[in-house]
Amino acid sequence: MTRRFWSRFHRAADDERGMVLANVIIFGTVLMTVVAGLLALSTSGAVKSASDRNYQNAMAAAYAGLADYQSKISNNNSYEQFGSTGSTANFSSTSGSTFSGDNGNTAFTGWVAVPATTDEWFHYEVDNSKFSSQGILKVRVTGKSGSTTRSLVANLKGDGFINYLYFTNYESSDPNIIPSGNCTVDYQWSSTSNKCTPVQFATRDVLNGPIRTNDDFTSCGATFNGQVEDHDGNVLTPGGCTSSRFNGGNPVSAPSLDMPALNSNMAQEARTDEPSIVPRPGCLYTGPTKVRFNGDGTMTVWSPWTRATQITVNSTSGAVSASSANSVSAQGECGAISDLQSAAGATIPTIPTNLMYVQDVPQTNNPSNVNYWGSSLPTGYANTYCNTQVSFTNRGAVRTSNTSNYSNGVGFPASNEWLNNGGYYQAPASSVYNCTTGDVFVSGGFGGAMTIASSGTVWVTGDITYDDPTKDILGLVGQNAVEVYNPTYCVYPSGSSGCNGVAPIQSPGSNRTIDAAVASNAGTFWVQNYDVQGYGALGTLTVVGSIAQNWRGPVATGGSSIYSGYSKNYAYDNRLQVTAPPKFLQPVSTSYGITTEVEVQPAYDASLNCLTTAGVCR
Repeated sequence: MTRRFWSRFHRAADDERGMVLANVIIFGTVLMTVVAGLLALSTSGAVKSASDRNYQNAMAAAYAGLADYQSKISNNNSYEQFGSTGSTANFSSTSGSTFSGDNGNTAFTGWVAVPATTDEWFHYEVDNSKFSSQGILKVRVTGKSGSTTRSLVANLKGDGFINYLYFTNYESSDPNIIPSGNCTVDYQWSSTSNKCTPVQFATRDVLNGPIRTNDDFTSCGATFNGQVEDHDGNVLTPGGCTSSRFNGGNPVSAPSLDMPALNSNMAQEARTDEPSIVPRPGCLYTGPTKVRFNGDGTMTVWSPWTRATQITVNSTSGAVSASSANSVSAQGECGAISDLQSAAGATIPTIPTNLMYVQDVPQTNNPSNVNYWGSSLPTGYANTYCNTQVSFTNRGAVRTSNTSNYSNGVGFPASNEWLNNGGYYQAPASSVYNCTTGDVFVSGGFGGAMTIASSGTVWVTGDITYDDPTKDILGLVGQNAVEVYNPTYCVYPSGSSGCNGVAPIQSPGSNRTIDAAVASNAGTFWVQNYDVQGYGALGTLTVVGSIAQNWRGPVATGGSSIYSGYSKNYAYDNRLQVTAPPKFLQPVSTSYGITTEVEVQPAYDASLNCLTTAGVCR
């Protein structure tokens, strides 16, 4: 009995040991599974962490590449001509971009390491196809970290004059138009003594857009509905004036934005022998030229001195020849020479996304220049200031009694037009409407996208209005001035050929509208005979676009009321923040800001092989 009990007890104990062993094995298996799972989770977390880091660093590298390109284009305004259309530049080659080389910049052709990093690289491609037409550069930048790549596309636009409704270099008037006497031409913020008096904004003036000057603004109660930027960030208020209203925020200080001394480089846009620099030539006209926009996307051009509208220049001799390669294209785009020289003019479409430049008639003895005339004159020039001497001195002392017989060849001056010369009235002289100067006379309803530039003055002889304000864009650039035509006639004749008083030909209350970006790099924007009083002031001068000028230009006289000239109504065309008239005037140097930016599908892998969509490189 006892033996049997202990035998059963030992068997039970043996059974218990088996259960414990099984439990140990099961627990060990579970524990190993948990450890393996934790190890796998830890490993995958490390992989994911590295992947996340590469993902973030790749975009950081792309931004570093964008900043690198911004720096290069800001330090060299002609850097847009550099790039690549090779196998690592699909973005550039498919856009139709053209370049003069890559300037030794490896970022155009390969990977460049981000400074102070060991695992970040960038590569970029440039689309400059819209730079000349709109002032826009499009850049695609790809960043790399490890085997991860990311790409972004950004539009860059320079900090140019058209970013502002109103821009001036000096806030005093052009001494060539308004004699400055014994004063010294300088900035208002300078320490120079006896500085010329600035032109001030008046109580009636309302400016609806951002304005900027390299000088200091002066205001007597004006209203500013946009940002105000000047040298000191402090608008001057003369004694006795009411406070100005700054609805766009307090004035701020801004660095200088320098204007080029000449716009003659714009004439190069009519050359056909520089395809890498001028892929799409514009049109060149010579001597006084009249342009009438016809309100249907066409314009009629009169230019009697013009013999070639597109040219080539011999790099050795400097000889200027008519372009033979584009002769048919030139006639279609710029007008046939025989039509330009005719009384009817040449009616052509407005130059598509391009520029027309009006130059002086070459005066030096240079028969190798196709537009040189020597001593000969265009047909119909029998009674112009070119071959008729018209003297004028003081009141009434003119040699001719009928000034309408003498003109610049395209219809100016007006019939019986006289001018006010400091209280003395005289017949308009060759210094006003010279028959060989590169002046252009513009008016009408405009449709298209183009810029008109001149080596002389751009005269606005009538309203210039957009056919479609959402699509059309026009630039007007005058070397000497952009001048609103306001001729005067003699109301108090004196004897057979004299005049004791003049008044504007336009009726009191007449308005003028200009839809355009306006610039005068060496002169000013102003109203002709702004100070001549008639039987009442003129109406309102409306400018929708922007105004940039070297000097401050007067448009009226008077305080709270207008005594002569026009009241101002200036409004900024907000489209100019992201686009520009074709080949418009650029600052001497500028910085380039980002107008739009978006991440796109990666363009390349880590080996700089293009990635594809539907079998095509992105």
